[in-house]
Amino acid sequence: MTTAAVICEYNPFHNGHAYHIRKTRESAGADFIIALMSGNYVQRGTPAIMDKQIRTQAALLGGADLVVELPLWTATGSAPYFAAGSVALLNQLGIVDILSFGSECSDLGLLTQIASFFVEFDEIIHKKTAQYNRLGYSYPKAKEMALTGLLPDDSWIKVIREPNNILGLEYMKALILSESSIRPFCIGRETSRHHDTSLHDSISSASAIRNAITEHGISEILSQVPKELHSLYLEHYAKDFPVTADDFSLLLHSALCRTPDYTDFWGISKDFSDRLCRVWSADVSFTKLIEQCKTKNMTWSRISRNLLHIMLEMTAKQHQSLSSMDMVPYFQILGFRKSASHLIAKLKEHVTVPMVRHLRKLDDPLTPQQEILLNTERHADQLYRLVLGNKFHISKKDRQIIV
Repeated sequence: MTTAAVICEYNPFHNGHAYHIRKTRESAGADFIIALMSGNYVQRGTPAIMDKQIRTQAALLGGADLVVELPLWTATGSAPYFAAGSVALLNQLGIVDILSFGSECSDLGLLTQIASFFVEFDEIIHKKTAQYNRLGYSYPKAKEMALTGLLPDDSWIKVIREPNNILGLEYMKALILSESSIRPFCIGRETSRHHDTSLHDSISSASAIRNAITEHGISEILSQVPKELHSLYLEHYAKDFPVTADDFSLLLHSALCRTPDYTDFWGISKDFSDRLCRVWSADVSFTKLIEQCKTKNMTWSRISRNLLHIMLEMTAKQHQSLSSMDMVPYFQILGFRKSASHLIAKLKEHVTVPMVRHLRKLDDPLTPQQEILLNTERHADQLYRLVLGNKFHISKKDRQIIV
């Protein structure tokens, strides 16, 4: 039995994701697909457009056998941290044979060469990138400048500029550094680019689909998602989604008002804290505040993650405690197919970290540090449900989904 994992956000699930799952089964020979999916908040530093329960059901209808939640502490980190935490959890699950990811480059051999080079010269690359970052260049540009002249092949620059390649290389670095037995497998990205904002015929980027939903409604994107998901999306549209960052503006302002020192929170530097104090006012939205905090050396996503960490009260001290847990505090099953019951049994036999349900501990004992992280994550989900209730006048209970 071969089990493949896909690290994902499904924000929202669309035809490209269904293609990825299908090709992983066909080309990698996977009998089961595990979707390791972000919860209610995603890596770009925003809430997901729809809650994790709906996205879990979409993943199962779209071909996944089991959906495991990626803890908040990994899901809202930068690309290297997101990748390292994801791979660490997959290692701890103990049942994953293959990690399948999308890539603009379908040459796994070339990606392996580049990832190995990054591991070997990590310290030099890190120092040079930090130097250029301090000179005012954004992190992506600073890293590219650090690599210029250092790479053994100049053609690699083109590869490392592409967003899916960047994340895929981070996954492969994490596999190498953790001496993982999990094998990487890449699938070429079809049609649209990661950051495309316009819809294509049948496979569009999640960014374009989110924009279309918020600007034009659900009917605009039905051609972009598998037919099996149409009734699910139609049922929940305008009742449970779309959710946007600006829906959280009041919660963000509340957190900013009651926080004496922003540097207490994960990722907040003194310079960013000072800038935030200068530009913040209670009448600006979440996204407008990101724009006001923007500088040449800070990306939109990094600023958004910083604000999200403040709003969710994710402290630097809590984040540091993850190092004693190898970046994996616990795991949670969000949903599964009935046909995957054998996989569930195998998981329970091999997993080496505590399992929680509805972000509450089960029989597995948690350390005090794990309890603190879990409480923060539970609070974050409560805030998401609060916004849902205020926006759509609903009240929802956590549920495990079985199809």
